[in-house]
Amino acid sequence: MFKQLFFDDQRLFVRENLDRSYGTPELVGTYRDAKIHTSYCWGWGIRGLDGKIHLLYQGYEAGYNHIITAAAISDDGIHFEPRNTASQAGIEKARLPNQLLPCTLDGSEIATVIEDPFCAESERYKILFSDNCLTHTQCLVTDYIYTSPDLIHWKKKPNSCWNPRGTEPLAGAFYNNVSQKFTIMSRPDWGQRRVGITETSDWQTYTPLEMCLQVDSLDPALAEIYGMSAIAHENIFIGFPHIYTGFPQIRRTKFVGGTMHVELSYSLNGRHWQRSLRTPFLSGKHPQLIERDGVPAKMLYVNSVLMQEDGSLLLYTTTSRHEHGYPSEKVVFGDTSVSIFRLRKDGFIQLNTVDDKTIGRIAMREIAWFGDELHVNLTCKSATCAVYAEVGDDKAPIAGMSHEECVPFTGDSSDWKPQWTSGVQLSSLKEKVIIIEIKMTDGSIYSISGDGIQLMNIEASRYRRFKSLPPKLGF
Repeated sequence: MFKQLFFDDQRLFVRENLDRSYGTPELVGTYRDAKIHTSYCWGWGIRGLDGKIHLLYQGYEAGYNHIITAAAISDDGIHFEPRNTASQAGIEKARLPNQLLPCTLDGSEIATVIEDPFCAESERYKILFSDNCLTHTQCLVTDYIYTSPDLIHWKKKPNSCWNPRGTEPLAGAFYNNVSQKFTIMSRPDWGQRRVGITETSDWQTYTPLEMCLQVDSLDPALAEIYGMSAIAHENIFIGFPHIYTGFPQIRRTKFVGGTMHVELSYSLNGRHWQRSLRTPFLSGKHPQLIERDGVPAKMLYVNSVLMQEDGSLLLYTTTSRHEHGYPSEKVVFGDTSVSIFRLRKDGFIQLNTVDDKTIGRIAMREIAWFGDELHVNLTCKSATCAVYAEVGDDKAPIAGMSHEECVPFTGDSSDWKPQWTSGVQLSSLKEKVIIIEIKMTDGSIYSISGDGIQLMNIEASRYRRFKSLPPKLGF
């Protein structure tokens, strides 16, 4: 099975009258805890075995000025209510009824939260913590893991230091089907605003930390990659590099002042990453945030992503009206929130018709085909599909599968399945090499998928002659 997202043109023969842009997440929910302000990267939505969506978050209680970990719960992942966790979890001296972990963990910040379906049920859910308690005496952060069977009862996992140098929040973790390990994306060290990478298969031993991403010559002056949450999305990996910029030009660590926006990156194997468009995918200038709050948010973090049954995605972000380093004791209710965005299925990046009166054309490179139907995610005034057996503009489509014989599509669909008036079906082309071409007017295309294996030219020649396929994932 392949799915083509349009981060680049590596798998395309033709891209005509189509330009590339990020998708547009829609603000669908806001959660604010009346007791805690969530001014940092501190809000994760995760699906529990009970079918509910659990929101785990951290923040400062007004007048207490210490970090508290709390929880809320939802049926739809959008509308949350505080979950009375403290009594269920048996937390002694809890300050709040929805408190998730003891106050003795003050100084411990959540770096990320992950579900691990391969381990014992007692450790299915994992919180990767960064403990700041030794920062003032030893200049060290201690990283460890808490585990839970149900997102309510948590315990510390022995010998679980996941970064020997110690790092800070805003990490990413996902299961990598290429390496068959869990991949963790985090800062290499305390205070290093770059992205490092390590892997583990048992949450006890970890590969040596390696560099993954840092700012480059296309970034704004003095910008930093603050951190990168990341997900596995079918046959690709997608990252959310957070770009910290806009702070004063002074000879000191960049902490007081500055804003945050989120861009996208992507990887075929979960280890080697590329930056995408150097424009905001999400920022505090999102029109719906301004409409809600009256002013732009200065800080926005994408903490976690949750796929819905229809393939759409919920993005759990934390937003703040204040710039980085604003004193926590000055924050008031309403300044911060967990802001929930919905993104259409495969809606990270899209190809849009440049001139709506001119046909946009996209032709994919060869595919070894094994399926029954093609699936196209698009919105347009009109679209048709043609299928070819041979490369070259002088070659005709397969008989019965031309653009003229395709039943035109109009509208918005995450799963258009092209059909032809001739009655010829894609199922008749199994184990053949095909080339797919889409023509469309006044619209956008998000993905093309089907049961096949994408090939480059020599790979296609080998398959035609010897039925041999590329041996590796991640290319």
